[in-house]
Amino acid sequence: MTPAAIRLAVLQRVCPAYRIALFSSVSRVEGVEMRLFIGEDVPGTMARSAPDLNGVPVTKVRTRFVRFAKRIVPLHVGLVHALRRFEPDVILCEGESHFVGYLQAICYRLLFGRETALMHWCLTTLPGEARRTYGVGELTKAFFRRFFDAFVVYSSYSRERMIESGQASEKIFVATNVGDVSGHLALANSIADSRSGARVRLGLPDRFTVLYVGTMDSSKRPDLMLDLARALPLGDYSFILVGSGDGLAGLRARASSEGIANVYLPGRVTTELASYYRAADVLLVPGRGGIVISEAMAFGLPVVVHQADGTEYDLVLDGATGLRLSAGSCDDFRNAVKWLHDDPERCAEMGAEGRRRLERCWTTANMVDQIIRAARYARTARHSRRRRGRSR
Repeated sequence: MTPAAIRLAVLQRVCPAYRIALFSSVSRVEGVEMRLFIGEDVPGTMARSAPDLNGVPVTKVRTRFVRFAKRIVPLHVGLVHALRRFEPDVILCEGESHFVGYLQAICYRLLFGRETALMHWCLTTLPGEARRTYGVGELTKAFFRRFFDAFVVYSSYSRERMIESGQASEKIFVATNVGDVSGHLALANSIADSRSGARVRLGLPDRFTVLYVGTMDSSKRPDLMLDLARALPLGDYSFILVGSGDGLAGLRARASSEGIANVYLPGRVTTELASYYRAADVLLVPGRGGIVISEAMAFGLPVVVHQADGTEYDLVLDGATGLRLSAGSCDDFRNAVKWLHDDPERCAEMGAEGRRRLERCWTTANMVDQIIRAARYARTARHSRRRRGRSR
């Protein structure tokens, strides 16, 4: 029997470029009418929409920004009214980063759409974070999560943490968080350069190359790349840090003052990012991060990671597609990088296996499937709960 059609509203602060493939794919699923509701870019942060949202059915609402506890909180003005016009069967809410947005979704259901199912899309606890039970934040999350009929989480790690918090396992759907996998695979296939050729074109030495991609802020630990550059033989390795952020100037100053000649800090790159992936032998994720893991795997790179955002528990299979370190000191990363350098065949095979698994398992299509499965479950669960309530 063909499932009933679903009107799916997705609430996000913004729509970054790496989400366009996902949302456009969801909108093309037969029997699903999807609409994305977003606001204006959040000032002073990386929360900003892609300049081109073609292919994504989107409603933009006016945004007010409120400072609360040293954070800028976006308030989407008119969101409830916009939801009333759309009349969704299911609302998928971005997690705690858009706390006000999901409060508005709860208000919409209480006031106008009692049959509407709510889904929560979140990271839950990050690896290495203390899992408190009775803090104000934890109690607040636990209270409001009672309103949700299903949860979409970023990883199997997130799923286990959600179960530990008391949520029923059948309500939790793992949509392993990846970027535009098809797009990155196609981009990798389109580059004619060999690894050595990409290095020449970028003006880099032709030697074992360690890559970091991400914002230059302390949570991502880009400074560890400079520590590694000092700890390993100068002539055998190159360390490239691609990205911008408040810490970039300090990293450049440190590399200059300490004479670390094998570190390259090009800043933010766009069109040439694929060439940097092709030029590298391995991606390092020293601190927080996640989307870059699937990007690198599309280019056949093994990934070395300690505690990122939880997706490493699915994507980085220790010894198969990369190395997942139990500790995150400079010595741990140095030993991992040296081991890959000293065994180039194993390094290349791990990268190739990561790409194969990315193609088979961790695709954008998998995320779409999990979101739609969660939406159908949430709608059924909501209707069943309403029927039981009316029969009492």
